[in-house]
Amino acid sequence: MTKVLDRTIAVEYSPSRDEWIEIAETIWITALEGGSNHWIDYIHTGGHVLKSGLDVVDSNFEIVIHIDGEEDEIPFYRKAFDVIFEGIKRLDPERQRMALTVDELGQLDSIDCDLIIQLGVFGKEVYC
Repeated sequence: MTKVLDRTIAVEYSPSRDEWIEIAETIWITALEGGSNHWIDYIHTGGHVLKSGLDVVDSNFEIVIHIDGEEDEIPFYRKAFDVIFEGIKRLDPERQRMALTVDELGQLDSIDCDLIIQLGVFGKEVYC
């Protein structure tokens, strides 16, 4: 019988600026083209390009998210890059590793990217 050790190692990783650009761009595009469009009505970006990782990372501009179907809607004000950063921080370790490894970004589907956006906006998954 093999003894299973209950040990955990936490690893910190700081992506480079170029990696963050690719990460942010991939997550926003994938989420908006597939996962998040069932709950986001529209996003005001103040003239910035949300699908440009360079703009997201370098400007971290304010976005206003309007929720689809909310009659007494209160829009959510967030910063575009902060949504990605906070969302990734709240992911489970396996998806967090995939999100921060540029070579594995393609393993994240629209549901994963939508979860990142929800975690970054609300701090938890709200729309399943």
